Amino acid sequence: MVPEINLLPQLERRKSSNILLIFSAIVIGLIVVFLCVQFFTLKKEIKGLEVEETQRVVERDLLSAEISAVNPEEQGTHSTAVVFVETVSYPVSPLIDELYSLIEVNTYLRSYQFNEAGIFLSADFETMNDISFYIERLLNSAYFSDVKVEAVSTFEPVEGLDAETDEVNFDVQGRYSATIQLDINASYLSEGGTRDE
Repeated sequence: MVPEINLLPQLERRKSSNILLIFSAIVIGLIVVFLCVQFFTLKKEIKGLEVEETQRVVERDLLSAEISAVNPEEQGTHSTAVVFVETVSYPVSPLIDELYSLIEVNTYLRSYQFNEAGIFLSADFETMNDISFYIERLLNSAYFSDVKVEAVSTFEPVEGLDAETDEVNFDVQGRYSATIQLDINASYLSEGGTRDE
């Protein structure tokens, strides 16, 4: 009897292990190529971001130099702001009540603005006499030391021309709008609006 020797499986194992080695080498090579591409791409992006960062730092330095160039005396402190508000502030409710109490029935107070020493108001009146009566009442009021009429203009409350018939409606009368500057009597206002007479 002749013994059986089978050497073929060993050769097949060597072939399959060679194929496995080649396949793993290709995969490793592709991974290395991918990582190299990523490395160089990220390196370019990092260089671009560093350039942008230097530009932003230069911008920031220029802006901080502009801010520091502003005079620090103009900015003031909290205590100077409190002193300013305490010296300039005054109660406005009595002034508004006084404005509305002196106004005529058919007069419309459009707006009012307060500043450090007075009030600018805009009102609509029916006649010029109504404006003069209102000015007279303001002058007699103890809340105001001076009254100045800045401007007076006329306007029509509704259209005077009928669009369908092209006729002028003479029943519509113009109204007057006045802008008035009032100087506040600070001593009277600081006493709470009461004065012994």
